[in-house]
Amino acid sequence: MQKKTEYIEQALVLFSKYGCKRVGMDDVAETLGISKKTLYEVFENKSDLVHESVSLLLNRTHDKMSRFFQTSDQTPNPFNNIIHIYRVGLKELRNLSPTFLFSLKKYYPQSYRLYDNFTKAVVWTYVLDLLEEAKTEGLLRDNINIKLICELFLLRINEVIVPNRDFFDSYTTDELLEHLIIVPLHGIKK
Repeated sequence: MQKKTEYIEQALVLFSKYGCKRVGMDDVAETLGISKKTLYEVFENKSDLVHESVSLLLNRTHDKMSRFFQTSDQTPNPFNNIIHIYRVGLKELRNLSPTFLFSLKKYYPQSYRLYDNFTKAVVWTYVLDLLEEAKTEGLLRDNINIKLICELFLLRINEVIVPNRDFFDSYTTDELLEHLIIVPLHGIKK
């Protein structure tokens, strides 16, 4: 099992750097210093390896998001928690090559669905719950449609940031976080 995890981790490094389409099983095997046959003894095919790599990436991202809630000594603040979630998400996106998600979507749709479902779950579970908590605590302006806010957060990331990787070259994670998430959050606070 440890070897399999090592193989998945190395594949994830290659896929996230060069994209899933450009990295072959030969590349993964060579980087690991094993034969391609050995790799195929562990993974049925490249799609299986891609899928497991994406699962690893998403599990690690989820752990980073969740760890903050478990270790935070502060009184829970829904806005700080939302900011933390997006800080982790933007940092993870920054580490992916521009071709990673594109090749995932085009050539490995089942694995892309994992990613897509994850991002939607983060917004429609965590962020929505935190905004509802803020509303219950009287921290939001009365006229705010929290479902619309969630839609807009999701659209900004998926339709603006992900396809336009220049944002990561031109701006720091903190600048993106400030303008995409923090400023809009301040606009909906009471």
